[in-house]
Amino acid sequence: MYEKVKELLIKKNILIVEDEQSLRDIMVESIADYVNEIFVAKNGIEGLEKFQSQNIDLIISDIHMAKMTGLRMSYEIRKFDPHIPIIFLTAYDTDENMIDAIEVKSKSVLKKPFDKKQLLVSMMLAMNSFKEEFTLYDLLNGYKYNLDTKELVLNDEIIDLTKKEQRLLELLLKHQEHIVPFLLIENYVWMENGATPDAIRMFINKLRKKIYPELIQNIQGIGYKLTIK
Repeated sequence: MYEKVKELLIKKNILIVEDEQSLRDIMVESIADYVNEIFVAKNGIEGLEKFQSQNIDLIISDIHMAKMTGLRMSYEIRKFDPHIPIIFLTAYDTDENMIDAIEVKSKSVLKKPFDKKQLLVSMMLAMNSFKEEFTLYDLLNGYKYNLDTKELVLNDEIIDLTKKEQRLLELLLKHQEHIVPFLLIENYVWMENGATPDAIRMFINKLRKKIYPELIQNIQGIGYKLTIK
């Protein structure tokens, strides 16, 4: 089972939002060998900031936290990304918690205490569900992008993309119809190397030529967004 979990999660970035440090540390240790990178926050405000500044594939969040609850954080996140998988953690699996979790389209609610296997299975199911729903994106004008194979196709002909171009297109797809700020593009595509605004603009223009210019819209002074109409 654990090999299947690793195969599914090895390229994924996980955000853990939990106010209890000991549990936060246990979760990080439990999943570290199965995922790409782990980001942590101790309340909803920090969690929202991490989501907005990093490229996150899956969120695991406590429901009840000071400053901002996991539910309120999730409502704010859903304004930017209606699809990202969210797993809630709670010591109180009340009907109200369950209803609230459903309203923000969470993938599951884990009742504390839970073990490593329960956590990994919940993560695997959440990502599997996301993968089944959003593997193939129709970019219109004959273009399609397969998130699983990382292939851009025009009328069944594969268009070569560099790894950076793949990462950029996937980032824009995950946040489609919302503006992706320059800082997030720089952090996700170039990572520790960084990139100037001019370098990002030139890179965007190269990708536009491989697809079609209208797909990626420039929001002056803020960033870019994918516009599929």
